[in-house]
Amino acid sequence: SGAAYGRALPPKLTLPQRGVVIGLRWSGIEGAGNQILAAKIECGQDRARLGRIWRPFADAPGRRDVAARFEAWLAEEARWAEGRLVVGVDFALSLGETHLRQLGLLRQALRGPAVLGRNLRDRFVGQSGDFTEAAARFRDELGKDRPRVTDCYRAEPHTPTSARTHRATFFGLCTLAHVHAAFPPWDPPQAGKPAVVEVRPGHVARALLGICSYRDDDRDGVARASIRAGILRALRSSAKVEFEMEQAAQIVEDGHGDHLDAVLSAAGAAAAWADGFQGVPANAPRSEGWIHSVREEPWR
Repeated sequence: SGAAYGRALPPKLTLPQRGVVIGLRWSGIEGAGNQILAAKIECGQDRARLGRIWRPFADAPGRRDVAARFEAWLAEEARWAEGRLVVGVDFALSLGETHLRQLGLLRQALRGPAVLGRNLRDRFVGQSGDFTEAAARFRDELGKDRPRVTDCYRAEPHTPTSARTHRATFFGLCTLAHVHAAFPPWDPPQAGKPAVVEVRPGHVARALLGICSYRDDDRDGVARASIRAGILRALRSSAKVEFEMEQAAQIVEDGHGDHLDAVLSAAGAAAAWADGFQGVPANAPRSEGWIHSVREEPWR
């Protein structure tokens, strides 16, 4: 009698029956390799398992080193996954159509993130390899922030070129410049080839549990360890994701939420893979891409 009238069942997430999904919590700042976190979910018939959480580029953290090694790292992960690999990245894989027109790169963006990334790298980075100065010039040239259609659909608070995200966007696209992968929605998934999709961990938490924030906030003194623990319990119950207690402690004790970002990125990419990367709205421009995620209202 205490339950609210009309209450739905708990949310359910369907993950692939086979394959590996890696979620990347990205960074575009100097020494990015020390910040980038990866979480690997290994999907099986009845259950999924959180394989590991690690910093894949910490041994050579400079941005030039990360960019130089990323293609080989992705190919090696795809080999271990026996060709069934999806990577969810939490940075924008394109820009707003207005910004693409400003840069004269709309046609390149229509061909996907790798082509766009090559053009951005050639234009702004060149031979200098200075990503800090290049990212600043990139943002200065674009001027006012412009949200993409997908940013509005997903209620994403930070546009690809905002003060907070432009370094990650720029460095991420430059890093993908020579990557051989499928990029839904630009490309359909291809057998034996890794897929790279854009995700947002915050959207996964919001769609799954109505949670707006899971990071500790020094400004108001709020600790959210219990919220992070609740999200892990929800992943275990809704998607049957198993994890070790040491992994859970690592995620819950990270007040910055970076470890949870990587896990939720993997979960969002896995749910989108299980849905065949379908559901992109008809009015979302091909040039702008799409933020893949769990289904809206997954309790229905």
